[in-house]
Amino acid sequence: DMEQFCRAGLTFDVVDAGPPDGPVAVLLHGFPQHNTVWHPVVARLIDSGYRCLAPDQRGYSPHARPPHVRDYRLGELVADIECLIDAIDAPRVHLVGHDWGATVAWMFAQLHPERVITLSALSVPHPAAFVAALVSTRQFLSSWYL
Repeated sequence: DMEQFCRAGLTFDVVDAGPPDGPVAVLLHGFPQHNTVWHPVVARLIDSGYRCLAPDQRGYSPHARPPHVRDYRLGELVADIECLIDAIDAPRVHLVGHDWGATVAWMFAQLHPERVITLSALSVPHPAAFVAALVSTRQFLSSWYL
């Protein structure tokens, strides 16, 4: 089991659980959470034969907290997840994201559709629908942290 992975001088903590040869589910937490939020889901997925990877994303792992705001651009977070998937040589994964993790998942799927079997986005709609809601509802006030 992998406990950490590294990218660009940063070390990320990751929960790696389930059968090593099972289909891979990558679980991305939201703000302000950690990978522990997924423990009940991981248990159920393991029972169904999945290998689960739940990283503490950039800013949450103790050794993956770069000092500059630019280091937290969405492209960097997507590249972190690509590195995680590459670290286990998984060609394709089931991607699950909640809140900010769903935003990262949507962008990953947009940039790397060939690597995603399924995408389950919790609390964040497709980016086009989200932008439409930002300009036509009060959603902008609720989404300030993004």
